[in-house]
Amino acid sequence: MHVVISGGTGLAGSILTRKLTEKGHTVTILTRNSENKQNEPSVQYVNWLDGSHPEKSLENVDAIVNLAGASISKAWTRDHKKAILNSRIDATRECVRIMKSLPKAPSVFFSTSAIGYYGISETKTFDESSRPAEPYFLQEVCMEWEKEAEKADDLTRLVIGRMGLILDKSTGALPKMMLPYRLGFGGPIGNGKQWYSWVHHEDAAEMILYALLNEQCRGVMNLTAPEPLQMKDFGKTMGTVLKRPHWLPVPGFMLRLMLGEMSDLVVKGQRVVPTQTEQFGYTYHYPTLESALDDIFK
Repeated sequence: MHVVISGGTGLAGSILTRKLTEKGHTVTILTRNSENKQNEPSVQYVNWLDGSHPEKSLENVDAIVNLAGASISKAWTRDHKKAILNSRIDATRECVRIMKSLPKAPSVFFSTSAIGYYGISETKTFDESSRPAEPYFLQEVCMEWEKEAEKADDLTRLVIGRMGLILDKSTGALPKMMLPYRLGFGGPIGNGKQWYSWVHHEDAAEMILYALLNEQCRGVMNLTAPEPLQMKDFGKTMGTVLKRPHWLPVPGFMLRLMLGEMSDLVVKGQRVVPTQTEQFGYTYHYPTLESALDDIFK
């Protein structure tokens, strides 16, 4: 296949690119600056979102994967909240425009969203058919994001992947979460009851690849492991794997003072299960948190 990826230099995108090329596929990565990237035999870089027409450089596209968006791990100032929303809307809208401009539409469009779509709850369980609960900023982003992706539904097979907390030892939330444990004073964050619906970085990329290759995958897929955990249990498991104590609580108000609204990422959450993902037939490499952390920290 020839797969076009926006956001291909990020965590999920880089792993997906590696997996695709290892299987003999070719990849085009849409980037804002192709001049500082080195093309490889199976990977090329093409500029986009700069007024150019990347579709002129694209031939025989079989799939488009949209992973682009500004980081949510920076302080949520008013300007950055606009960037979080607008970057996702603009990238998705441009992917749809590119598909319409190609001589032949790709067979599948995979557009990422996030489990923030479901809102916040300590008591509800959400799967792909669930309606949103208590709203917050990321829910609003996800709903607008998905509306743009749905404009491709009459062009090709559309898959919307609602991504959970991706676990990786060098990027994302996990390094920040594990630092107190490495220093010996790890413990529950906030009230400890908030849910973390997580996924190992390898499974995150494998699920996208699975969706591209299997025509039964259509509509929403939750890109989460089948075992979400509350923070108190997530932290205990992390302490066990790292062989560090789990004892010192971190009050939610302290994080709010330190991180502002961005503290919602760690003091609030939702219990999300991948019902439809499993019905599609995906088999997890790391279905439990202990197996995932054992691999990440080995």
